[in-house]
Amino acid sequence: MSGVLGTIRTYSMGSPLTSAQEAVLKYLEKRSKDGHSPPTHREICSNFGYRSPRAATDHLLALERKGYIVRESKRARGVVLVDRSQYKLPLLGRIVAGLPSEAQVSVNEYFRSDPRAFGIRDQSKAFALRIRGDSMIGRGIFDGDIVLLEHDAIPRHGDVVAALIDSESTLKTFIRKDGKTWLRAENPRYPDLIPAWDLRVQGVARAVIRDLNK
Repeated sequence: MSGVLGTIRTYSMGSPLTSAQEAVLKYLEKRSKDGHSPPTHREICSNFGYRSPRAATDHLLALERKGYIVRESKRARGVVLVDRSQYKLPLLGRIVAGLPSEAQVSVNEYFRSDPRAFGIRDQSKAFALRIRGDSMIGRGIFDGDIVLLEHDAIPRHGDVVAALIDSESTLKTFIRKDGKTWLRAENPRYPDLIPAWDLRVQGVARAVIRDLNK
């Protein structure tokens, strides 16, 4: 089993677009509205007069990071516009990034976003949790962040997971070594969590959403 930590991408809600990013987004939207396929990097460069494909890449990366598009890296025309209005992911209250506790469930609250933007292809398996605590700051997860998770995903060594450990909920790094599994905090103030009798992973984290308006 690899010792490499599972990668979690961070997205910034409320982060404004630059004028250049907004222009590229409108270009993508117009092509889609007119029934054309997504542009290649060269076509974006040609439309805006960019000399280097790097300029197009940088703008697309920014639009993806801010949640406006999904990029499918293995396709030349792999840009998909995100329609947040069509998706409502359940925001299931708060989970502790600290010592385990009973999670606060809020079944009437939803987070509007396309789960494909975060690498979750099956919407029915996507859910969100708001974080309380500071035990995962070493992985860039802070108090108040929203974590997008995929239910039924098989956890790998180094993944961040929402888990029930001895019937209490927490968010930690999943560790599997020498045939044993436990949970690790990413803050030296907190101890490893070794299950006394039960460890059940409820979801594997795919993305962290940080609301810059708060």
